[in-house]
Amino acid sequence: MTLDLMGGRRLLLAGSRLGWIWVLALAIAIVLLIVLYREERRLVTRRAGLFLLSLRLLVAAALVLALFEPIAERTYRETLKGRVIVAVDVSESMTTADPARPAEAGAKLAKVLGLSTGEAVAGLSRREVARRLIDGPGSVLSRLEAEHVVETFTFARQTAPASPKSAADSLKAPTRPGDPALSETNWDQALERALEAGSKVAPCIGVVLLSDGQRNSPADPMPTVDRLAAHGVPVYSVLIGSTAPPQDAAIAAVKAPESVYRGDVATIEATIKVDGYAGKDVGVTLERAGASPLRQVVRAPARANAARPVVSFSVPLEVAGTSLLSIAVEPLAGDVRRDNDRRTIAIQVADDKARVLLVDGEARWEFRYIRNALERDTRVALKTVVFHQPPASGALVRSYAAEVPPKPDANRNGPDPLGDFDAIIVGDVGSGEVSSELWARLEAFVAERGGTLILSVGPRSWGALAHQETARKLLPVTELHVVASSDEQGGALSDADGNSDQRALPRGASIRPLAVGVEASSWPMLQLDSDPDRNRATWAKLPRMPWLIAGRAKPGARTLAAAGEDDTAAVIAAQPYGLGKVLWLGTDGTWRWRFRTGDRYHHRFWGQVARWAAGARLAVGNAHVRFGAAKARYQEGERIELQARISEGEPGVDLELLVAAKIFKADAKTGAAGGAPIAIVPLRAVAGQPRTFGGDAVSLPAGRYVMRLDVPQLAEKLGLSGEGARSDSRIPEAVFDVVSRESSEIVELGAARDQVDQLASATGGRVLADHEADELPKLLHARTRQTTRVVETTLWDQPAYLLMFLGLLTVEWVSRKRLGLP
Repeated sequence: MTLDLMGGRRLLLAGSRLGWIWVLALAIAIVLLIVLYREERRLVTRRAGLFLLSLRLLVAAALVLALFEPIAERTYRETLKGRVIVAVDVSESMTTADPARPAEAGAKLAKVLGLSTGEAVAGLSRREVARRLIDGPGSVLSRLEAEHVVETFTFARQTAPASPKSAADSLKAPTRPGDPALSETNWDQALERALEAGSKVAPCIGVVLLSDGQRNSPADPMPTVDRLAAHGVPVYSVLIGSTAPPQDAAIAAVKAPESVYRGDVATIEATIKVDGYAGKDVGVTLERAGASPLRQVVRAPARANAARPVVSFSVPLEVAGTSLLSIAVEPLAGDVRRDNDRRTIAIQVADDKARVLLVDGEARWEFRYIRNALERDTRVALKTVVFHQPPASGALVRSYAAEVPPKPDANRNGPDPLGDFDAIIVGDVGSGEVSSELWARLEAFVAERGGTLILSVGPRSWGALAHQETARKLLPVTELHVVASSDEQGGALSDADGNSDQRALPRGASIRPLAVGVEASSWPMLQLDSDPDRNRATWAKLPRMPWLIAGRAKPGARTLAAAGEDDTAAVIAAQPYGLGKVLWLGTDGTWRWRFRTGDRYHHRFWGQVARWAAGARLAVGNAHVRFGAAKARYQEGERIELQARISEGEPGVDLELLVAAKIFKADAKTGAAGGAPIAIVPLRAVAGQPRTFGGDAVSLPAGRYVMRLDVPQLAEKLGLSGEGARSDSRIPEAVFDVVSRESSEIVELGAARDQVDQLASATGGRVLADHEADELPKLLHARTRQTTRVVETTLWDQPAYLLMFLGLLTVEWVSRKRLGLP
């Protein structure tokens, strides 16, 4: 039973379901008390009797009322404060000013920020705009704090909690140029704060991002955005800055090889950003130690959305070691940022040659052109073997060795002379020309020496390979078959220049590279052009092969190029084998690539094959084991692939062998491992690659690192442990570098709406320009909720109620005794 009272109060009788019993009991009690009053009336005065009767009636009423279990209710209506996450971008791009901001937007922003008459909006950096939005008693942030529970964070590469004052101080403080912590914009962690469990009375009602929208983190933000949408948390972005980029010239990107041989000419390509200089000539220089600068001039595109110009420098590198090259844009009037005009890169210059042995059955066309290409390459030391010597032709006779350097006899324990080579190219040799013993030596050259075997087959050799057991083990492919030419694969090669009198090549099958993107950099022989699109077009235009041998790649092997459109028909394939690797080339017609182009593609292909064969071996080791990182240089945050291969002749190698890589910070002076290891990476057996162990190191900051291999069970046998403290220098060490991650932080200077628009669309939020920031409090106020709170107070079991009941009984008893009643 509920009784409504005034002021939102109610009285609830919880025990009213038995109310008739309690009323009956009260009636009986009243009757009995009246009878008692009449009996006592003969002993006391009328006034005293009425007093005792009143006390007794009150006690009876209080008792019966307690049986009704009365509860007092009061209803309160109140506004529930919501939790708001305010995340402020403090990355380096926020130091940019926006002189190109439209005048109308500038006037509105000046009003929002409360600028004085003498202050110009065009001179304010984005950091200063953000600071004024969150700092001061009349700021947007202070108005949000009046209605909501506000949690403030700052973010760049990482997110950190902050108070409004500390966030404002961070925005006001000058930044350190090139600070890695500020070289990336990643708001994902700030968004995740909204998903953390907050106070029960303060659920998250929204996220406010103050940023220029230039998110450039490689991480995928969508899982976090989807969770925000599922929880109904909108993201309101205040886009600070103008979407019209300011006038600026910059080095947007640089492409360069990680390492070259001394004497090589490195191709350096730089992409130039020239915003606001339409149609103007811009000078670009490349500076190098000990030589005069190289200079080129590019013209800025007339259209804002046109492709950025690219300059290419051919730089001869003659000094071994680390060569530093600086590419810079010459100073231009009105350039708002000078800190993005220059970029420095490091290239490792090796002081050795790729030692190559070329073996063939006879001096066929393929042999001659490969020999010519490699012999003219100053970074290749070539030796040749031809089993069937060509006939003498007067002064043009060229003598080749007629046999492979023999292995020392049993009386001499000297090394196999094949170990002097980095790569051995075996061409079209018949089954009787390469003995089982020589195949065994070739296998040892690859598996134990860590060399590279290149199989460039011809019509005579491919059948012999399939029937030789050791050759079959070395081959990266199985199921060898001839690829038939067809009209579908291409007819006679037409004259690209329209000269009908030029001879055409016979129709045949095309070779199509499969390695694309970042992976393609691991296979330089496939890069006939530095631009990926032009590279694909170049391969498509190469003369087709009238004769190809293809196969199916073995587990653990990699198909690099396929015949036609069949990805499973591997024409070029590679696989690791023991400490080395094997490259399969299923054609003897690469010389045809010289058709109308000369050395342009043929020489580049085979020169890169030789460099890949000599330089892509695991960095260091000995006759028992080789190990190191897959690349000499990694970007910060990139997965660092570490690998070790143990020689075929070493016993005790199985899947359960404990192998680990110890990572040390390189000593600044000596370059050797210094101090205790900063990381220990377990290396596990690699599927499909016998005696090979691999693992990944992550989260290493920029710097130079040294890797040592730890194999506790085989440390002494593999030569990985010193006999004392002085012998540590003899322990093999592999070196690799981690460089700062490429970032567009100070290159792309226009405020970007695309990603913040996606955030708003996915979560039901909104994007506001910085001059519209005043609308934020209104938007978030609309998301506040009114709540009704009911407070219940039980009356019948309160101590005061019990004291009142006992007080009435006590007064009645004392009064009775004073009146002399029993």
